[in-house]
Amino acid sequence: MPGKAANEKGADLERRFARAEFAEGSLVRLRHPVTHQISNRRRVITDVDVLSLDFDARLRPQLGITECKSTRGQAGEQDRLLWLKGMQSLVGADRASLVRESVSPAGRDVARRIGVDLIGGDELARREKVLDHMPDRFATIGATAFTDQAAKAAEQLKTIGLRSGLVAFLEQDALLAEPHRVLGALLTLDEATKTGAVVPMPLASVLAGHSLQALLVAALRAGGRIDVIGVEGVRREIEQGLGTGDPHDQQLFRVAEMADTLLNQELADIHRAYRAQGATVIERQVPSLRQAIAQAPAWLPRFVDLAERLRRRTPVARQLPQTVDLVVFDALYDGDAWSASSFDHLFGREHRQLLTVALECLASALPALAGTLDPVTELPFDRVPTAALRDRTAHAAGYGVSRS
Repeated sequence: MPGKAANEKGADLERRFARAEFAEGSLVRLRHPVTHQISNRRRVITDVDVLSLDFDARLRPQLGITECKSTRGQAGEQDRLLWLKGMQSLVGADRASLVRESVSPAGRDVARRIGVDLIGGDELARREKVLDHMPDRFATIGATAFTDQAAKAAEQLKTIGLRSGLVAFLEQDALLAEPHRVLGALLTLDEATKTGAVVPMPLASVLAGHSLQALLVAALRAGGRIDVIGVEGVRREIEQGLGTGDPHDQQLFRVAEMADTLLNQELADIHRAYRAQGATVIERQVPSLRQAIAQAPAWLPRFVDLAERLRRRTPVARQLPQTVDLVVFDALYDGDAWSASSFDHLFGREHRQLLTVALECLASALPALAGTLDPVTELPFDRVPTAALRDRTAHAAGYGVSRS
């Protein structure tokens, strides 16, 4: 069937490009949904073939989106470039790329003008020449043991009382969301698992893995804010975001403070009137409206501590999302790709230390699910990196991606 063959060829091109992105330090997702919130409802608009998320030396996120097309010739080339530029603006990506088996001079000119990378099949093949030491499929990239379990988990989700939108957010949207939204989703999931939703395996471990990744990425984003607003500022932004939905809008808190002040003044007047009549005042604790709005999870200090630790150890911290992918989406499901020598640089002792702190934070946030990840703490984290990525100078004549 020609259509099926074309789909398989396109999926293989996506896998190849995602593998190359992972090799250079990106957390990658295939067929990542692009969503839009309308009246608090999540609506999927389309998807991007490959989503790449990196963190720089100051833990500032860098987002890339890539469209992969296995067709030859010029048909649809320029149209797809323009579509991709609009998609870049919609999702707020820092870079956008179109990968095709063949590219035209006209396409390269349009790509250069609009600031999109146009990558041909030859360029991708040259890039892969230094990746022969890497597994072809691992974690969420390609057909693996995890993808089979994820399919079973999706079927299980249909039969239990968990909101599919909440699960979809933690698996997908959380990688791009602000920290307060991720923490809010974890609070909601914890409440659901405490009030009767029994989560079977493998759904429990799949959801715990995505929750750990979401928590870690949120902590990296929060760590990147520490240099700007300090640790206390990060904590305050998250509290405000949890209370109002906007970490930068304090108007609701000001109104709540005014209401608390007015209520306390009224109570003081009533007490004075009673005392004037000879009555004994009965002191009672008056609930605070502001505190009720700003109520933060008990484990928020753990999360802020995690963010601070990540910022102090940036070289290791920025690699940790890849480590998490390999341990919870490969090793946990008896895969063996995680043990490849090409990933030695992701399994050092410092990686274990930071991962342990993240797991402890998750255990506080999601006690009903976090235990399914306990086996990952028994993995060896004493590997010595050999050559995480071979020197490209050996293939310098062949490698290059140009916008010109």
